[in-house]
Amino acid sequence: MRKIFSTLVASITLALIFSCLDAASPSQTANAATALAITGTSVPQATLGKAYTTTLKATGGTSPYQWRLVSGTHVPGLSLGESTGQIHGTPAEGGSFTATYSVTDASKPAQVKTVQLTVVVATPALAFATTSLRAATQGTKYATTLQATGGTPSYGFSISSGKLPAGITMSSAGVVSGTPTASGTFPVTVAVKDSSSPNLTKSESLSLVVTAGKTTTSALAITSATLAAGTDGAAYSSQLKASGGTPAYTWSITSGKLPAGLTLAATTGVISGTPSITGTSSFTAAVTDNSNPDQIKSAATSITVAVSTSQKPGPGTTWYIRADGGSNTQCTGKTNAAYPGSGSGQACAFNHPYQMLNSSGGWANMAGGDTIQFADSSSAAHTYYMGEQNAGVGSDWSSTLGGICPAPNTGGGAGTSCILPAPPSGTAAQHTRILGQNAGSCHDSAHTHLVNPTVLSGINNAFAVLDTRATDYVDISCIEITQPDTCTNTAGAGQCGSNANYVHYGGLILNYGAGSQGPSNLTLNDVAVVGIAGSGILGSELNKSSSDVFSATDVYVIGNGAAGWNGDSGGCGTSCETVGTMNISYATIDWNGCVAVEPYDMTKPDTQNAFNYCYGQSDGGYGDGFVQIAAGNMSLNVDHSHFRWNTQDGFDGLHLSDDVKTSPAIHISTSWSEGNAGATFKIGAGASSTAINNVSISNCRILTTASAFPLNPSGWTLDGADSCRAAGDEWSFQENNGTVITMENNTSVGYGTTMYDVGCAALAPNCFSNGATFVFKNNISKGYADPGNGNRLASGFYFGMGNPFANAGSAADHNLWSTMDQGCPDSTIGIEKIYTCADPGLASESNINAINPNLTSSSPAVGSGIAISGITTDFNGTTRPNPPAIGATE
Repeated sequence: MRKIFSTLVASITLALIFSCLDAASPSQTANAATALAITGTSVPQATLGKAYTTTLKATGGTSPYQWRLVSGTHVPGLSLGESTGQIHGTPAEGGSFTATYSVTDASKPAQVKTVQLTVVVATPALAFATTSLRAATQGTKYATTLQATGGTPSYGFSISSGKLPAGITMSSAGVVSGTPTASGTFPVTVAVKDSSSPNLTKSESLSLVVTAGKTTTSALAITSATLAAGTDGAAYSSQLKASGGTPAYTWSITSGKLPAGLTLAATTGVISGTPSITGTSSFTAAVTDNSNPDQIKSAATSITVAVSTSQKPGPGTTWYIRADGGSNTQCTGKTNAAYPGSGSGQACAFNHPYQMLNSSGGWANMAGGDTIQFADSSSAAHTYYMGEQNAGVGSDWSSTLGGICPAPNTGGGAGTSCILPAPPSGTAAQHTRILGQNAGSCHDSAHTHLVNPTVLSGINNAFAVLDTRATDYVDISCIEITQPDTCTNTAGAGQCGSNANYVHYGGLILNYGAGSQGPSNLTLNDVAVVGIAGSGILGSELNKSSSDVFSATDVYVIGNGAAGWNGDSGGCGTSCETVGTMNISYATIDWNGCVAVEPYDMTKPDTQNAFNYCYGQSDGGYGDGFVQIAAGNMSLNVDHSHFRWNTQDGFDGLHLSDDVKTSPAIHISTSWSEGNAGATFKIGAGASSTAINNVSISNCRILTTASAFPLNPSGWTLDGADSCRAAGDEWSFQENNGTVITMENNTSVGYGTTMYDVGCAALAPNCFSNGATFVFKNNISKGYADPGNGNRLASGFYFGMGNPFANAGSAADHNLWSTMDQGCPDSTIGIEKIYTCADPGLASESNINAINPNLTSSSPAVGSGIAISGITTDFNGTTRPNPPAIGATE
């Protein structure tokens, strides 16, 4: 039996339990003079970290003797000399270690004796060996290493209060190094934590004195007042530059936005990419230096993106749409001007995109690489009704588009086919584009809503509003897709009637039906799909090759009756798999399974608007926020996105790993999931999948509480049978053979049966015994009482079959556990040695429905994490120090 001491051992005596099991023959035991015996029943005690030697001795029998360990636990760090009986070395762990040793002589037959020893290794008190820091000089390189003694090595160091001078950092190993850029005295309190279980901690107040050097700090300034112009569709690179202050510099955009397609590198100031929007984009750039305190400087600047000169009549033609334009006989559609009021073939814009269709519903003259540019004023959103006139809404297209549009006001869903066809495909060099009136300046700086997009409103039971099936290289920007009526296609109250104006299947169709090909290289930028009776975005089988990329930035999928982003083609198994790459950034996927009350104001964050007719699966609804189930060898990258108040799961990528013949991967970071009736995040791993810097709040009963949402009309609440579905799992994971899931720096709070549910895919039921692994570091897990389940606290980890943490390559350390059913650390993991047991000290944590995951200054999570390569910033974009905080935020 082995018992690890967690308290100081001032004076420990060695307990020796002696038990001789006589293995000699009767003739030998009859001769006492030659009987083998073990002598020496007292040995010195051991001390952790100090050299130790003792010798087991035997008499009688026939020498030489041979000693060996028979059973039990030998003191780590010590070894046994088989020919000498000497136990020697340096103990590596403190505690009590019981083992049975045997001695065998050279008689024939041999005599054997055994002895059971319990060795207690004393653990000295944890203490700082470093009680002062040598002085440093401003502008001169500095390095020193903190030392600790006692306790159980290894040690982890952190700063619990105070701040080192700018330019100096401290690693978790206690290395204080860098080049100080400021002089003065800098007091800090340093904490050291050992590796015992539970940890011993000790604090020491130190001061680093930095004497003034020759280094001077000049005022920080931005020296790049103007930036190079760009060309639509051409590679772009220009650098923001600064002088003065104390490098290194960190760059950010504090207001406005870059042209679509361009990004800013925070560490270099380089703006690069391929712009996809024309016009001038104004923004404010800020630079922060490394002074103490930091200097910050801002400057207003802009980038102008010109139309590519490669655009020519035919492929590359820009077709203009504006409300004051004319018909396709009155105007050419190639000039951004109003119809003058008389004449035909005038140089003016069309008044509706249907003017570009022929009588059978195909494109009359649009070619691949063309642009549809809505050109109404950017000061207010303008609506175009998509479909045949119904109940007095929309225009009558039956005379010109009689092949697809019925007579006006026929009702009964007769207008299903009266929609735009999929746009003709572009090429890598010349994309086909559909651009709203405010493209290039179409969302707010906080990424909460669109700014005056062009609105396409589906009417008369339209099948869809925009169709992208089987297209290639199509860009859609600054478009809102909606419907006029507040109704859903789910059975029950609020169901759309036969004469209603609504969209039945999906606002944006990617593919529909088993085996149909979705778009390749589709780009969505500033696109909202809101208040659709069916799904917001519908379909899968994206991309055709491994080099294809699907991109979605600033996409808002809100309040759609069936589901939000529904990547389930249905019934196709592995025949409609997505390949290549899906990149999703700044997506807001909220309130799906409910329908937005029309008219919906997309110029406000969705928390200011109202929703109705919420249904989950038990009521014949659906309600997933984001789901993608069919995946081949694809990578799904998601960042800076929100998944909230959906009537099923928030983010569901669990079934990407169903097909064990493929290797899809999910990488989700800096995202937030809250208030969903099902799980917050569901991740499948056909390869290596990661979850980093995310906030997860499992308060799945909130949708049954109408008083929590006073702006919503009566009748909106979710049926209680759908809240906390799947036993209230918060995170769900599914692995294949040999795969790995990595969770690092996440903050997870909430109630439900299980916080982390880890299982194997149905076609890989023994994945844990076949090498599946799990890495779990720097995560906060805080449980709350479940008001619908007897106030039960959530368990931490649950494994279906086996335990991935038992496999080489798995890891669990530097996590914080608070009020979890399985204690601290989670007893199911079994391998975690370094951890924190404490309330995380969140900025707001008393109400599970109003969590603020930012850490207070006194939080025990601050500085208690371990530096992880590649994780340089937190959920808020703040630079992570070394050591970093545990959880999603610093």
